[in-house]
This record gives sequence, C-alpha cells and structure tokens, in this order.
Amino acid sequence: MIGVAPLAMSVLLAACDKAPEAQLQPNPKSWNLPIMTAPMGAPIEHTTVGSVVSDQRVDIASRLSGYIREIQVQEGDRVQRGQVLARLDAADVEGGIRQAAAAHGAAQAALRDAQTDLERFERLFERGGVSDNEMRKVRLKFDAAREALNQARAGLDTALAQRAYAEISSPVDGLVVARLKRVGDLAVPGVPLLTVESGRDLLFETFVAESRIAAIETGQAARVSLDSLPAPLSGRVTRVVPSGDPVSRRYQVKIALPETPGLMPGMFGRAVFTLGESPAPVVPRRALTERGGLTGVFVVDGEGLARFRWLRTGREWPDRVEVSAGLAADERFVAAVEPALREGDRVIPAEAAQ
Repeated sequence: MIGVAPLAMSVLLAACDKAPEAQLQPNPKSWNLPIMTAPMGAPIEHTTVGSVVSDQRVDIASRLSGYIREIQVQEGDRVQRGQVLARLDAADVEGGIRQAAAAHGAAQAALRDAQTDLERFERLFERGGVSDNEMRKVRLKFDAAREALNQARAGLDTALAQRAYAEISSPVDGLVVARLKRVGDLAVPGVPLLTVESGRDLLFETFVAESRIAAIETGQAARVSLDSLPAPLSGRVTRVVPSGDPVSRRYQVKIALPETPGLMPGMFGRAVFTLGESPAPVVPRRALTERGGLTGVFVVDGEGLARFRWLRTGREWPDRVEVSAGLAADERFVAAVEPALREGDRVIPAEAAQ
C-alpha cells in the first residue's frame, strides 16, 4: 500500500500540468475599461465602376450637303451658345438663292400684269363690254398669279435659310470633346461634325447588375469616388434605365453630381449604393485582439470577468468589423482591449470607475 501512494501523487501532478491555457489566472487583475454591446444593422453596400458624363452631350451636324470650308474649333475648346463652329462651301446655295430670287421677280411681274388685266376687265364688265365667262377667266388668272408669287416667295425664303445653314453654330455652352470631320470633307445631313458637352450638369454613369437593380431607385443617395479628386462626392440617383443589356444583364444608372472644382466629363470612378442593413453585429476594430492565432474579443460575463471569445468576421471598414459568428447582440464585451488583459481578469466599466 505504501508503494501505491507515490504513484497516485505522480498521476495527479501530471494531470495538473496538462490543464488548458483557458484556466483562470492565479492572480487575476482588475481593469477599468469601456464595455459595450455590439450595435446591429451594418449597411449593405454595392460598389460599381463608371465615368463622369455630361447631361447635355450634343452631336452637331449640318442640315444641308456641302463641302466643309472652315472648322474654327479644336478638341478641348470652350464654346458659347450661338458661336459659329464651322462653315460650308455655299456656292451651290448662292446659286439657288439667285435662281429663287429670279423666280420671285418673275412671279411679281406676272401678278402685276394680272392685276392690270383684272382692273381693265372690271371696268369693261361694268359697261357690259365683256361676258361673265371672260370675267371669270381673268379673275382665275389673277388668283393663279398671286398663288405663284406666294410659292416663289416661299422658295426664296427656303433658299435664304439654306445660306444660314451653311454656318454651323453651337446650340449650348460647353466643351468640344470630338472633332469628327476635316476641312474639305463632305458634310451630309445627320452625320455629326463635332461633339459638344455642357460642363454644367454632370452625371456619373454606371451599370448595376440585375440582382441588385431592384434595390436602387430614383432619388436614392450614392457616394461617388473619383480617382482624380481627393474626396468622395455625395450624389443622388436621377435615372434608372428600366431596360437592361441582354448580354451583360446590367442596367444603366445615372447619378447627379454637385458642382465641384476640377470635375470634368470622362473621369473614372466608383459609385457606392446602400442597399439596406445587415442583421449581423458590428464591433470596433480596437476591440479585437489575437490569442493563440485566433481573432476575437473579450466578453464580460455576469460576474464581470473577461472571457476570450473567438469571432468569425465578415466585411471590414477602417474603424469597425462585421461579426458573422461568435457574438450575440446582447453580449457585453471590452470596447478597447488592453494587450495585457487576460482570461479571468476582472473588468470594471470605465464609466463606473471612481
């Protein structure tokens, strides 16, 4: 029996040596630290890429055919509404004006003759010198001459308008972003010569996936970050095109941007939309600590003791982290951990410390 006692004592000591590290510290410390419960409802955000565009992008074309004689602007030039941008060779137009003017003069002469005949026949008709049929023919001739003059006048007006169309002006204040033709090229109605963008009303144009578009609506706020500007811009959705691209399954969304120095069409950036709130809790980044290669927080139990809790984290922000598993919404934890804090230490809420 005496030999059994030393053996039992060695087994007991070996069992103590294998105790887990999670045991309470033999001399727990007390800490005055901030304690909090994790707030819920982290925003669910969706990020897309896009570019700044002008709300007024105008393709400027000629209204008549003719060879381009002069283009007065280059890409990057600022233009004003009504400013002449290009001129066409108006030789054919001038010929048409001369022809229309001659036709108008002939119609005026014909009407004067018809007016003279009508007055003479009316005097004869009053004295019974001409028949009703002859008088009717004279009146018809006068009416036809008057109508011919109206047509000739309309033709002259059209020819004069063609002269005005030979000068191509800008319909808006803006910036020339494309010069599509050169001097000597043939201008054709409907084919753009220049493209002008207004620099006042700028939009951020992006495309949103089919799975996300239902959560985006007109008037919704969006945050736009541009690579060329130091700070993000607060925008608002002004347009959601209801017809998506059948290949990419994406929908066009336009965001109105505030007037900002340095903001120009063509700038690349990213738009962030808030689509709702997540039910997962969120903890401050300063509450996280690492123990044994695991990341977690120190939960404060009902007795005020610190208990390390491993967490599975999700999305991250500069100052906070989303918790996908390991922490309940009503659990208290240390909001700003101390490196020397250990399992089993007593935590006194900082606001309650004297």
